[in-house]
Amino acid sequence: MTQRQIGFIGLGRMGQPMARRLIEAGYGVAAYDIREDAVVAARASGAAAAAGITDAVRHADVIITMLPDGPAVERAAYGEGGVVAAAHAGQTLLEMTSSHPTVTRRLAADLGTRGVGVLDAPVSGGVRGAEQGSLCVMVGGPAALLESERALLECFGRIVHVGDAPGDGDVAKTINNLMSATTIWSAVEAVALARRAGLAPERMLEAVNRSTGRSYTTENKVAQYMLPRRFTAGFTVGQYLKDLDICLDVAAGHDVPMILGEMVRQAWRAASESGLAAEDHTALITLVERWLGTA
Repeated sequence: MTQRQIGFIGLGRMGQPMARRLIEAGYGVAAYDIREDAVVAARASGAAAAAGITDAVRHADVIITMLPDGPAVERAAYGEGGVVAAAHAGQTLLEMTSSHPTVTRRLAADLGTRGVGVLDAPVSGGVRGAEQGSLCVMVGGPAALLESERALLECFGRIVHVGDAPGDGDVAKTINNLMSATTIWSAVEAVALARRAGLAPERMLEAVNRSTGRSYTTENKVAQYMLPRRFTAGFTVGQYLKDLDICLDVAAGHDVPMILGEMVRQAWRAASESGLAAEDHTALITLVERWLGTA
């Protein structure tokens, strides 16, 4: 069987380990990033170094974009020598960025006229999940196209087909991150309150995790990252704020009131504007400690 060729665009903290997993699975990968050091690292893992987007796309059976945000996707797609100009009939684009659904839908429509199939497939699980192949892959797009690319996507983790149109994956991902951001903020406040009230956070967490207040955050992030001051979960405050902005914009477009969602966004914006935008989101606990004068 002929080795399938992948054009992989975007070699950041998530893209780099995802490209490695494809190489380890036997795919041929032509990798491109605007940062030369990222391309060098991918080449060291076995990828072919693409000179640009056109070079990455030209001989690909599947194109994967894993970029920071929607504007970066638009630049990669519509800029000079971008994906839209370089792609051709018979290829598939897997748009795996946590992007805005309107960006994804426009891209899918434009590539559809060129005979290029599109799935959007944003992921959840962070850098560790990308390294281990344990991500949740939230796919939006036609079921038949998903089945044709299932084996490839399973290199990254578990697939959930959330909707039948490109962009549906983006909607699911942003809703997930709204809920995640809410539980993270509430957990940070809960730990601060426990300490101020004289409780040991570890004992309080044991009770919570046996009760109805438990969440992925209380069961994993507080004990693993927040309490030991090991802020390495792999997703920044700024990235959460970006996804909250997308979620609230999608909600506004559908006339859905987001009372708690807006409050959560304001809290994360305060954290970002307090100097934590580039810090791991588990470092939020340091902001509340600063407010309490206990940092």
